[in-house]
Amino acid sequence: LPGNSAAAFSANRHITEALTFFDATGNTLEPVLATSWEQVEPTTWRFSLREGVTFHNGNEFNADTAVYSFEKSLDPEFGTWYGFVIDSVITGVEKVDEFTIDIMTADPQPLLPNMIAVVDMVDPAYDEGEQQNIAPVGTGPYQFTEFVSLSQYVMDRYDDYWGGPEAYSRITWRIIPEQATRVDALLAGEVAAINSISVEDIQRIQDAGGFTIASSPTTRLIMIALRNDRAPLDNPLIRQAMNFAVNKQEIVDALLPGIAVPADGILVDAIPGSNEGSLGPWPYDPDRARELLDEAGYNGEPITIAIGAGRYPSDGDVGLAVVNQLQEVGLNIELEAIEYSTMQAELSNRADAAYDGWLQGWGSFYLSPTYELEAFFGGEDAALPLFYSNPEYDAAISEAISAATVEELAPPSSEAERIAWEDAGGIFLYFPVDNLAHVD
Repeated sequence: LPGNSAAAFSANRHITEALTFFDATGNTLEPVLATSWEQVEPTTWRFSLREGVTFHNGNEFNADTAVYSFEKSLDPEFGTWYGFVIDSVITGVEKVDEFTIDIMTADPQPLLPNMIAVVDMVDPAYDEGEQQNIAPVGTGPYQFTEFVSLSQYVMDRYDDYWGGPEAYSRITWRIIPEQATRVDALLAGEVAAINSISVEDIQRIQDAGGFTIASSPTTRLIMIALRNDRAPLDNPLIRQAMNFAVNKQEIVDALLPGIAVPADGILVDAIPGSNEGSLGPWPYDPDRARELLDEAGYNGEPITIAIGAGRYPSDGDVGLAVVNQLQEVGLNIELEAIEYSTMQAELSNRADAAYDGWLQGWGSFYLSPTYELEAFFGGEDAALPLFYSNPEYDAAISEAISAATVEELAPPSSEAERIAWEDAGGIFLYFPVDNLAHVD
């Protein structure tokens, strides 16, 4: 299943594994192909590897394969989707003995064990040409069987799995982009589980009976990302007015009941350095929004906002509600209602992208406050093209990035979050809850 989407990562993680990964809550790091780790020097982490593990082709997993896997991930010609996380952090990986490796970093990295949860271990003897991309071999509980583009991804149980054989002999991942079609397939008994379910479909599934809705929190923030470098949004008063103009609680209650909560910060509570809800949510105050627009000298300049529907439950309706409320306080919003993939293609133009704002989700997959904050607010080098700039934020985030321990990391991260929040770097909407429907 090619690509760097969450869906592709989730499916492939049944075949390949990393040294570490998170439990079902997403809040606790657990050992996988590493059994333990320690920070032996400020810039060196030592990992003890699990013994008796084999790849699906029968080859042994050991320190040599781990070193190879990290070196491949760090190779700029390979170009991993997570390269921006580890490329500037890891300076080298060395074999200590047959089942021990050291990972060296440029600076102290207290969250390195979290960070490497995305680095899959691969067999160097098999990893030639495009083999690993076309028919991956890993150490996971399932082994690759078949992939049919835009149709299905099939994997069979690996009976020699180090953790013991799984309950299901085969998993077939059906690729069904349309939400309504996914629900129809579940209710008709064609599939056993589906994800990305809207509120209406949750009710429909519950009414049908025989199904369970499983929910789990996420680290993701959904917001209207704003071009902080482009007039009139380069004026923080206008960005603040936009936050006052949007009734987040009303939108959640009407469109996302049970699957979202209004954002009370940029970082969820599980992330070290979060302000733990003390920042917000931004209050709904349309009169204050109008006052700020007058104070800013706003004179009806057009603001183009793109709503790329199809990525998150009810995202098209959410975007339309936000735009309507912005227009009600006098903002001249030009709406681009398009497909999510079309929006992302335009955003790849970064500084030259046509939009002044767009509906965007982002979360910290390894519970790092600096990763989450810098994705939005890291200036020209940020993962997302908001082009935010604030010297006070830069000072706080620099201190957080250079922290040697989690305890040192938290205070400046909290300060950076507060600055970006009060500076209204975007229109902060809600934290979503992921939902999965499955047969009982």
